[in-house]
Amino acid sequence: MLTADKRDYRRGYKKHYETYKRMRENNSDVNSRRLLLIYSVECGLKWMLLDKWREVDPRKILDGADEIRKDILTSHNLQKLIKELGQQGNFKLPQLITIHKEQVSAEMYHQLYRYCIPTQIKEDHKEDKIEETLESVAEWIEEGM
Repeated sequence: MLTADKRDYRRGYKKHYETYKRMRENNSDVNSRRLLLIYSVECGLKWMLLDKWREVDPRKILDGADEIRKDILTSHNLQKLIKELGQQGNFKLPQLITIHKEQVSAEMYHQLYRYCIPTQIKEDHKEDKIEETLESVAEWIEEGM
């Protein structure tokens, strides 16, 4: 895993979120657009975690003894990051089911959209809900920066 510091997470959030918004306005490819949204939110949430923990250099966490914080900081699980920030009641991310009948949790959203795996037809509304929720998370992050 490469080390990203607080500045890197902020920059990643800003750049990915701005690109996501341009893609949404242009009605660009939904998988690529959602993937950027997921990564922007992940960066923003990790920035907020470092801020909450009063830590600029994540190496202190990654090389330290606090396994819980280390696990959270290295996770792709958006729901776990949201929970650590005390917002689990405000932002709920549903599970999806792929056409291969595999369950997709918030920890695997990035894989779903990176590989352009279709979900079952009845899951379309859930995907729209995920995008709406992640947009709300991104706006909440923006307010905190």
